Amino acid sequence: MASYTRTSSDLDKYLGLEFYALASPGTGGRLKESLEDFLVQEVSIDGEVASPKCSYVEGGGQYTWLVLEKRKIDTVAAVKIVAKHFGLRLKDVGIAGLKDTNAVTYQFISLQADVTKEMIEEFNSKYSYIKLHCPMKRPFSLRPGLLYGNYFTIKVREVDCLNCLEDLVEELSEKKMVPNYYGYQRFGSIRPVTHIVGKKILKGEYKEAIDELLLRIFPGESENSQKARSFLKETGDYQQALEIFPKTLRSERTIIRYLAKHPGDYVGALRSISSYIKKLFIGAYQAYLFNRLLSKRMEYGMSYIYPSPGDSVGIFRSTSQPVITGLLRVNETNVSKVREWIDRGQAALVLPVFGYRSQLSLGRVGDIEKELLREEEIDISLFKLKSIPEASSAGTYRMAALKPMGLEHQVFGNGYEIKFRLYKGMYATVLLREFIKPSDPAKQGF
Repeated sequence: MASYTRTSSDLDKYLGLEFYALASPGTGGRLKESLEDFLVQEVSIDGEVASPKCSYVEGGGQYTWLVLEKRKIDTVAAVKIVAKHFGLRLKDVGIAGLKDTNAVTYQFISLQADVTKEMIEEFNSKYSYIKLHCPMKRPFSLRPGLLYGNYFTIKVREVDCLNCLEDLVEELSEKKMVPNYYGYQRFGSIRPVTHIVGKKILKGEYKEAIDELLLRIFPGESENSQKARSFLKETGDYQQALEIFPKTLRSERTIIRYLAKHPGDYVGALRSISSYIKKLFIGAYQAYLFNRLLSKRMEYGMSYIYPSPGDSVGIFRSTSQPVITGLLRVNETNVSKVREWIDRGQAALVLPVFGYRSQLSLGRVGDIEKELLREEEIDISLFKLKSIPEASSAGTYRMAALKPMGLEHQVFGNGYEIKFRLYKGMYATVLLREFIKPSDPAKQGF
């Protein structure tokens, strides 16, 4: 039976991140004192790191690939600007993944168009927070998931215990992996309501879901947002609220506009927002359930790296590419052999991201899954939404452990810089919380 350290953070508990794998005391500190403190570079499926240095081999084909540099803007908004500037449809712009908003990020992007260096110079002179670099021809477009992962260069400042850093690095080198929680970005650290909204939608509590999204106030959000939410809560006047809700709150404004015209039609109001956002709500609740399931296993002293009978493992195509090509159910007969495969990098323990097609595990691990669903008063059949079918989710699996690769660190002044690679879908902040052990993640830049 393994033992793990419990978090002291209320936000961690609220999002299901209840344990640390590294027992050494945290360094403390802050992230993102400036955008440049958090650098994210996409790593392509063939190992190229996105960079403005343009050291890529020129190819041929009908698609122009570029490196998109962005600051203080999300990937979807940046792509819309690029598409509009070059007169393209949104579907003519390809990306492999979404990158942090509050960071300096470099990622590959493909355009179904010929783009010259002169056109890029004109684009770059027009926008200060988005830049394009390194045009190169390729015979195919980018699509979601077509990447290896991301390379991170992160500075942690205002550290309380620099001496703790070496102990944490040494412990990580022994354990090799930490729990692969969904990170704070999946929920929002300032207004962590996406998973609550998702749960209420699943349960058919549509008015309550909208009230949670529109009316719940968090101390970390802007004063204008708080005033707008208070006004709507007190008056119920959707038409007037539309005048004062900040324009940055696009989904909230869409719902308010709909309800001003269609009072009481809460299903219609939810369906009026983009499918991406609706799926984001359901996906956030799935992420919360995954985090809680992983935490429950750790609470019962189970490994987050090695399976028990009844678990499932994903089999990799190769040790260099963590692409799961099949699933294997673990039993008493094969459990030792599967653990050897994990040690050789040929397989990984996976846990369910619950959806309407999920199959619950067997044995003790299945009992834990059922216990969680009972506590949440959720049945997996609810993920097939009859009233909002476009937000339905069949479910999938996710690796239970996160393994940073090529980790380097160095101390400067009262802080340190840390560099590492992660496979796609893994969160740098999940590793960093093991090092920092934040008491107040939102205030500490998470």
